[in-house]
Amino acid sequence: MEDTTGTTVRDQVLVGVDGSENCARAFDIALAVAKRRGWSMRLVGGYIVPSLGYESGPVVAQNYEEVLEEHARVPLDALAEAAESEGVDVSTAAVAEHAADALVRETAEAGLVVVGKRGRNRFAGRFLGSVSAALAAHSHCPTLIIPEKWETPDPTKLFAPPQEQPGGDDAEVEPTQLLTESTPPKPRGPGFRNVDETMNFRQEVVVGVDLTDDAERIVEVAAQIAELFGRPLTLVAAAPLNADAWYPNPVEYNAQIPSVRKRYTDHLAQVAQRVRAAHPDLSVHWQFFDGSPAGVLSEASRTASLVALGTRGHGGFAGLLLGSVSQAVLNRSVSPVLVVPTLKNAG
Repeated sequence: MEDTTGTTVRDQVLVGVDGSENCARAFDIALAVAKRRGWSMRLVGGYIVPSLGYESGPVVAQNYEEVLEEHARVPLDALAEAAESEGVDVSTAAVAEHAADALVRETAEAGLVVVGKRGRNRFAGRFLGSVSAALAAHSHCPTLIIPEKWETPDPTKLFAPPQEQPGGDDAEVEPTQLLTESTPPKPRGPGFRNVDETMNFRQEVVVGVDLTDDAERIVEVAAQIAELFGRPLTLVAAAPLNADAWYPNPVEYNAQIPSVRKRYTDHLAQVAQRVRAAHPDLSVHWQFFDGSPAGVLSEASRTASLVALGTRGHGGFAGLLLGSVSQAVLNRSVSPVLVVPTLKNAG
């Protein structure tokens, strides 16, 4: 993907390989990107060599490591063969270290990294797994995280999966209201049967937009993905504007709501205008919601083809680096999530 911010983008798709079903889905999407962009692929698998103790002797330890490497190379070789059969240049690496460390290092030479999302437990902060969490927090390039496949209960009807909420499937839905959107309104064709109309994104690429300087970089990367796969792009911003229940002086706060709302809508309109100018063939729309950004984007993931957002922070721990909104969306999302590093975190 091209980058208009001055950051160097390399024409290579990096894929984390572990032989799982999630890995296979991530590979398929990465291969589609590589073919459409004319990029090469880099497949990396990691393996950990446990300490066998000095009693085992150097020969036994060396043989054991060779077995582990050989095992790690089985899915690498199979996927490399599949990529080559599609005319894509590919390289592989099986490394004796944690996959997260190896992949984060390799992102310095990639334009995009694609990895599967692991886990379905109900404890917030533990859905992602160590590899996808580390990449989302520390990658030098955009990270595309692919969730597990959801099977619809009725294949004859279009149902959207529930969010992966910490409270389970019975968790209360966060209050959300669509306040305004760009004109003309989006086409309203058949949507998902079990989703409110205002949150029915019909396989669009949805990108979270805030008021920071990084917003346009994130939107540009999302626009390229939308253009690549022929999807409409919807810019979404959200702010919890109803302060009656929590703000110390709700009357004073509510008097400021029109100006707060205008800051967001003006920003959305300006960003959308610039995206349309740069991508004239792309359908671009924007919407502003009264609700929490994490809640709105997580709900959007039920019907969007992809949700894009940015990272935030400088902490040494993945959860601190990601920030509360991006971490919540990554944990709860049921669609692929594209995480774009901010300029200060990009390599």
